[in-house]
Amino acid sequence: MREKSRGSRCGSGRFAPEADLGHPWLMDAVIFDVGGVIVPWVPQRAFEQVMPAEQVPAFMERVGFDEWNRANDLLPSIVESTEALARRFPDDEAGIRAYWPNFELTITSMVPGTAAVIAELERDGVTIGGLTNWAAEPFAVARRRFGILGRFRDIVISGLEGVVKPDPAIYRLACERLGVSLDRAVFIDDTAANAIAASEIGMTGLHFTSAERLRTDLVELGLLGRRPAIAEPIYHWALRSEWEAALAEGHYPHSSRGIAYLSEGFVHGSFGHQVAGIRQAIYADLPDSELVLLRIDPDPDLPIIVENDYPHLFAPLPLDATVVDPATTA
Repeated sequence: MREKSRGSRCGSGRFAPEADLGHPWLMDAVIFDVGGVIVPWVPQRAFEQVMPAEQVPAFMERVGFDEWNRANDLLPSIVESTEALARRFPDDEAGIRAYWPNFELTITSMVPGTAAVIAELERDGVTIGGLTNWAAEPFAVARRRFGILGRFRDIVISGLEGVVKPDPAIYRLACERLGVSLDRAVFIDDTAANAIAASEIGMTGLHFTSAERLRTDLVELGLLGRRPAIAEPIYHWALRSEWEAALAEGHYPHSSRGIAYLSEGFVHGSFGHQVAGIRQAIYADLPDSELVLLRIDPDPDLPIIVENDYPHLFAPLPLDATVVDPATTA
């Protein structure tokens, strides 16, 4: 696992083998990097639990965190490597040992927009998978936390395979696991060098800089079409206590009753004609006084994907664009 690349884009960010340029209809599989494409990773947060934030950069440089982390990408567990690093830098032992117990604090959100792209590809029948440089044990934590990863047919994890990007072997393994040929697969990575490496063995590599740019690239490759506009409001039932807490805290972390946004990957919604059915199906045991019906008016910038006839918002609920609906009562 590594921090998000800040490298410059190469042209459109698309790296395609010469034989496939101009033939987007050949593509039928998309493989995603995880860190920096789907899940932001902020390792500094772990160390801020045991030292002031302004001391963290110097600490990380002093103990060689980046090099240590890259070496961990080949490992199933970071326990032994943590012990080894603590022995090398005994004066920084407390900081070093803070990383693994606080690892969950380093992965607390999703990259805006990517989950919606994944949902669209899955809905349209495109084969989707993952390929990540990440130690296996920490990745298991991410896998449990982020439900969107469960949509992938397979995820190749460097820490389980003992090989990392940009080694050609790991790209070939990812395609083999998905049952797709290299020349029919797109690979997406926020590190340009990894996207280029994929293109050098016959894949189409895309350098990720934003979900908007990614979606445009996938449309140009013929893998996605224009996203249908949502022309009517969508609604979301919420517990009144949770809505009031969200207003106070500035964040609504829920997807539906008893389900976290991160674990589901989206916020459950309803169209107007579905509101009463959801009230009865999920909240029938609660009195009206304990519920609020929230309304979000149409907005083309919101990543709303209709799945199984219901609108799903693949972003946190936007508090500034959400109102308690006065016209519909429980």
